[in-house]
Amino acid sequence: MISKTAQVYSSNLSEKIDIKDFSIIYENVIIGENVNIGENVVIGRLPAPTKSMVRDINKEGNVYIGENCSISANVVLYNNIEIKKNTLIGDNVSIFSNVTIGENVLISRNVTINSDVEIGDNTRIMDNSHITGRTKIGKNVFISVGVSMANDNLFGKNGYDDKVKGPIINDNVSIGVGAILLPNIKIGEGSIVAAGAVVNKDVPENVIVAGNPAKVITRVPKYMRRK
Repeated sequence: MISKTAQVYSSNLSEKIDIKDFSIIYENVIIGENVNIGENVVIGRLPAPTKSMVRDINKEGNVYIGENCSISANVVLYNNIEIKKNTLIGDNVSIFSNVTIGENVLISRNVTINSDVEIGDNTRIMDNSHITGRTKIGKNVFISVGVSMANDNLFGKNGYDDKVKGPIINDNVSIGVGAILLPNIKIGEGSIVAAGAVVNKDVPENVIVAGNPAKVITRVPKYMRRK
């Protein structure tokens, strides 16, 4: 069912969808079956850059939302985004261009995701976390509430060059409440980042790191492993 107050410009929508009041679906959007779209959602929005932007913005590309997804109230999805089946996007989420989200993913409330991000299947990102641009997140990752990430140690001094890169988070990693992940670090498969840790260098596989700066505390015990 499509609400009378919704504005739908796309002709690539399944018949089995539910679009609530005051949502806007632009013409570059493709939506699969059994998708629920909440109130005041904007999908397929094109960026409107000014001279303050330090990188080129791609204004092309469709938004694809797979079957059985739910897009909650007040979500904004820009262009060139793929969201695979059975994924839930929570209230007030903003996702910028060039993002791929896998199957069975949960993006919880008030999460912000910048451009050029990949998120693997079965990953969970909890409330109020920020995923910086050029970040890669593997499968079966858990990112707790209030986690922050950065992709530039020079604070934009050299513009958006090839050295600007976010973290690489491998499969089965867990990130604790309020952790900070600094640019261009890698977190090895199966590792745990403790609450409040500041990660400024690579983390090996299957270890627990904690502190500021984060240091290896111990190996991950079997009962805590996500795999």
